[in-house]
Amino acid sequence: MVVKLQVFKKSSPNNKLTLYLTKRDYFDHVTHVDPIEGVLVLDPNYVSDRNVYVQIVLTFRFGREEDESMGYNFVKTMYLGTTQLYPPVTCFPPSEIQRNLISKLGNFAFPFMLEFPKLSTPSYTMMQGWEEEGRLIGVEFEVMGFVGVNEQDCHKRSSCRLTVRRLMECPARLFDAPAPRGNITKTFLTCSGSVTLEASLTSNVYFPEEEIPVQVTIKNNTTRELKKLKVKIVQMSEVPIFSKQQVRDKTLMKIDNNINLPAGADTSKNYTLIPAVPSRMARGQVFLQSELQGNTSPSLAPSTILNPEVDKRDLFGVHVTYAVRIKVPLGTLIGDTILDVPFILAVQQGQ
Repeated sequence: MVVKLQVFKKSSPNNKLTLYLTKRDYFDHVTHVDPIEGVLVLDPNYVSDRNVYVQIVLTFRFGREEDESMGYNFVKTMYLGTTQLYPPVTCFPPSEIQRNLISKLGNFAFPFMLEFPKLSTPSYTMMQGWEEEGRLIGVEFEVMGFVGVNEQDCHKRSSCRLTVRRLMECPARLFDAPAPRGNITKTFLTCSGSVTLEASLTSNVYFPEEEIPVQVTIKNNTTRELKKLKVKIVQMSEVPIFSKQQVRDKTLMKIDNNINLPAGADTSKNYTLIPAVPSRMARGQVFLQSELQGNTSPSLAPSTILNPEVDKRDLFGVHVTYAVRIKVPLGTLIGDTILDVPFILAVQQGQ
């Protein structure tokens, strides 16, 4: 039986350094992340008495490129896990795949393994609007190999980069968790009585494009008629390292229903929502899962599930969550009754 092995390759502009990876998607299992394993091939005559390094480059853009001015950039770049491969300083035991690659690539092929930073988020990128140009908010990872006298001596002509993705995997225990439900009772200053909202979903975890059945119960204990009910899916995103950053809400799908519920009455309604990438807007506000070059099917960013050992305030990147939001408006002077029922949006393997 012949087993085909897909290998991703990227060479430096001067072709003196070549990077090989067996995959470009690595899953975050909450408690740990798949390590990056690869092989770097070098030309010893070109390297001479210099060193060869490999590292992870984490790029976090927290503002639009088109809004940059006066030399200020809305981007932070971190170089992590720098490892010297040549001359070798440590003995690294290669995996079976790496051994197979080395046997084909020759004596100057060196295996390596890199770990994703614990405090970074998965690979997210903001959906680009049709009025926008340049790069948008998001998190990107690259594996870079380069030749230099030291770790800071990096030149484009003698370096090679390959983009990889850190994808969020939903733990099996969350699929077995009870279906989310919520309730709220709200009173008003300018209206007697209260409004009670109850809502429930059928599962704790959903996938993009999957139907989400929502059951809503409303009790109108006020003296006014409730005319409308709004049910929608909301993507909530924030940048935790900026303490004053507001949570950004973006509606993915909305249903407006005329209920005309009289005072003292109650009713139950069933709705079906679908979490999907919205139509392209003038200004992008929805976070998507980062795409590799050549992938033309965008997908919503999966929910960020934190490692129990990580404080959300220390997170480097974008934190994304989802909820079904139910809203009963009573007018500008009185106020609204709003209930959020959170759920987890998971990514399917192979996307």
